[in-house]
Amino acid sequence: MKDKKVQNILVYTDFTEVGEKSVQWGIFIAKMFKRRIHLIHVVNENTYNYFNKTTAKEDSKKALHDLSEKISNEHGIVTDFYVEEGCTCTIINSEAERRDAFLILIGTHGKNDPQYLSGSAAVKIIRKSRIPYFVIQKNTPVPDAKRNIVLPMGIRKEMKEKTGWVTYFAKNLLTSIDIVYKKSEEESVKSNLVFVNRFFDKYKLVRQKHILKNSRENLNKQALRFADDAQALMIVILTTKNENLIHKVLGFPETSIISNSKGIPVLCVNPKKYLYIPCI
Repeated sequence: MKDKKVQNILVYTDFTEVGEKSVQWGIFIAKMFKRRIHLIHVVNENTYNYFNKTTAKEDSKKALHDLSEKISNEHGIVTDFYVEEGCTCTIINSEAERRDAFLILIGTHGKNDPQYLSGSAAVKIIRKSRIPYFVIQKNTPVPDAKRNIVLPMGIRKEMKEKTGWVTYFAKNLLTSIDIVYKKSEEESVKSNLVFVNRFFDKYKLVRQKHILKNSRENLNKQALRFADDAQALMIVILTTKNENLIHKVLGFPETSIISNSKGIPVLCVNPKKYLYIPCI
């Protein structure tokens, strides 16, 4: 009988404090999900802040080799690594596909950081991936499975797609779910709520419903404020499905969510043409 394949969690690190926080969260999720870790670093101009330019690639490999050994020895997690020179936006996604990762974990350096991976740059990478991204920041709190997952529930049919991923996380992290939706959309989200409740019932997941006050502010921003007040573990959002001229000029609305000032982790799910629910 063949051993069941264990997929990786791909963790991108840039050797900064944000990169260290990414690794910390990667270890936490890998333990709870019983997964392996695949560390990745893309050599670019920022790498030369830490290593000599002429030996940066080899030095990066040595650093990730040592980090892999440390994670394996201290946490019992199978860990490997990969270092490449080139474009971060293409290498992370292509390596995740090559490794059949089920989740990509990255850290961002503010909304529009001119040097390191910014929120706006991260969104462009995330939107090109079929694999969900888990995004943290420098000020993201340490992982704590006792905190809840916030699930903003809107009227889009793709909202159901988030349900599978929330179920996956809640089931493995052994935490409960806060479903939040706007009072003005209470009638419109009923069918999505029926789907969600049936799904959560199947896996005996604990959840609470919260009706948000009517506001012109979009659902994700209101949900983010709720997550902050509730000291939530994370929030789950859908990325923008179709790009238009406004997005090209002003950027995508999820940029401000993943770059939120409180450092709340954000799981970003790309809506598919056809409804997709992961294997639980």
